[in-house]
Amino acid sequence: MFTDKIPKNWSKSYWDAFKRNIGLVSLLDQEKIRMTSIAIFGIGGLGSPLVEQLARSGCEKLLICDNDKFVSSNLNRQTCFLSDIGKFKVDVLEMQLKNINPNMELRKFYEVNSSNINELLNKISLVVLALDDPISSILIARECKKRKIPLIESWAIPFIYSCWFTDGSMNYETFYGLNTDELTLEEMERSQEFITNLKSNFYQRLTKFPNIKEKFDREPGALEALMSGQISSISFAPIVRLNASFLAFEVIFSGILNYKPKILAPKLVAFDIFEMKKLNLNFTYS
Repeated sequence: MFTDKIPKNWSKSYWDAFKRNIGLVSLLDQEKIRMTSIAIFGIGGLGSPLVEQLARSGCEKLLICDNDKFVSSNLNRQTCFLSDIGKFKVDVLEMQLKNINPNMELRKFYEVNSSNINELLNKISLVVLALDDPISSILIARECKKRKIPLIESWAIPFIYSCWFTDGSMNYETFYGLNTDELTLEEMERSQEFITNLKSNFYQRLTKFPNIKEKFDREPGALEALMSGQISSISFAPIVRLNASFLAFEVIFSGILNYKPKILAPKLVAFDIFEMKKLNLNFTYS
């Protein structure tokens, strides 16, 4: 019988919760999903629904890291409620995840820095980067490359896509057109102007997507305000959740199970959800 094949190391509660996965994935696949250690840095608009989907897919070894508390502007897209305002995101998400699977091995951290990065990445097999802090992102990307840990990133924009960074891809800093390979993190952190310029370089990547001004500037001046740092982000729940779902799919089917190839930087395969068409992009810088 089908149920006779259930792995002996699965609890009845695990089988009851995730048995509907079987068929789309094999029992062996599900065990890989259960046992793969994944670190998610940033659990805001993209990170929180991503982590929820990983938990609902049966992942039991997760690390979450974020130093933010929920504010009212998070209500338009993040997994929070009015009662969560003022609470640390990692604390709220921890309770949510434990209500999905109490047996989950969840590690939470409030910050990532050069002092604790070794602890955070210890025994991690895959990293998701969903931060809006460029220096922390560079630190994580450098350490993942050093340890040959695959790293995936996406942004919550009106294009469904993701980008993998591995030992066979373009360097993370080169991908963003940064001239920071020879700089230490301490050197970057000394200058607020340098940090502002780093953020500007990250946002400049948006202009590589076709018709991005049309999509982000339906209220004239919004895109310019974003690029200049006057506003922190432009986001909309359906767009953010679509990208989070695609990230979850990539983590599982490209990162864990290798059912589909990873799209390695600088190449991107994106889907324009307004035009309903596929885009093949190459983010190289001259």
